[in-house]
Amino acid sequence: MKKITLATLIGLVLTGCGGGGGDDSTSPKPPVETKPRAVQGTINAVNVPANTIEVNGYSYDVASVAYGTDTQFTIKDLQKNMMVAVSTSSKVGVSVQLEPTMVGMITNIDRVNSTFVINGATLAFSIDQNIDVNDWVMVSSLPQATAAGLGYKVLSVVKFEHEGIVGQYEVEGRLSSLNENNKTFKLGAATQVHYTDNIIEDNATLQNGQWVEVKGQMNGDIFDASEVEVETYDASDNDNEIEGVVTWVNRDKSQFELNARGRFMVTGSTYFEDGNKSNLNIGVMVEVTAVNGIAREIEFENDFDGEFGDAWREFEYTGQPSIVSQNNTFTIKDKVVHIDAYTEFDDGLNKDNISYHKIEVEGVIIGTRYVAREIEREDD
Repeated sequence: MKKITLATLIGLVLTGCGGGGGDDSTSPKPPVETKPRAVQGTINAVNVPANTIEVNGYSYDVASVAYGTDTQFTIKDLQKNMMVAVSTSSKVGVSVQLEPTMVGMITNIDRVNSTFVINGATLAFSIDQNIDVNDWVMVSSLPQATAAGLGYKVLSVVKFEHEGIVGQYEVEGRLSSLNENNKTFKLGAATQVHYTDNIIEDNATLQNGQWVEVKGQMNGDIFDASEVEVETYDASDNDNEIEGVVTWVNRDKSQFELNARGRFMVTGSTYFEDGNKSNLNIGVMVEVTAVNGIAREIEFENDFDGEFGDAWREFEYTGQPSIVSQNNTFTIKDKVVHIDAYTEFDDGLNKDNISYHKIEVEGVIIGTRYVAREIEREDD
């Protein structure tokens, strides 16, 4: 998958309320309508005779289709609701990179309850009748809050007999339960992963809360990783439009997290389409056009009902925290709060000194865990 790393921007922009139209001359104006150079989202439609696909409302002529760097496909392999990354670098059409959440063999199907099992995870989805146990599939999904943790809302399950897919395993998800001594962690709500340090791309340091992509093999109930890559949204990806679900937003709506893997800034120049700043809430679907980590445009895709799981919840506490433990937790208001890779400290705070100050902590509840997203000093 295309690597996408977001650098946190502090003190760079002034926050403010963006609007979606109106006659106020001070309101943000809609950007000039042009196709972004890079798009990440789901396929809305495939037109094989015309050799075009529609992604995020834009129609593209397809020059190539690939999975990874070695496996080539054609437009005939594409289906609606598959997750893809589109690049317009080619003059003869766009390059389409398949971006599944999981690749692997289905080991169980429960058609009565509309669930199936792949890569150690039980997912809810009504499988097509032409897909059976032991078939190799690509699963496209977006993050979904569940009682067990951050899981997956499945968008599509596509069967492949392509030799470049059969025998390959891949899974993406939020990293949790990291055990550096045993070299294990959990992805999503269920998949148990075993890794070694030498297979981590770019010598990254693994932390709970990161969104990671893992390739390897399923051995029983354990996913033995041969490659681990940390993924976030990169500030260098200018004019990149990304579709996804809001997985956290701070109190003044000046920052939000998308797809549990990266944070964007909202400024007074951010333009809102089909909604306004007040609609920017956890669980809603959006398309974000960003430049250097700043949301230039946010387009809402649903009716603001948080359709990606009723379990999406946020919390906010103010008070004196305990000392941060070795497993990166502290207690405030009798609640155990976890610090992870996306926890941001303000006002000179860090995990070593927060116990000396009264703080305000905002965060998201993932399963049964209270995970801090922003920690700052309490206003006197």
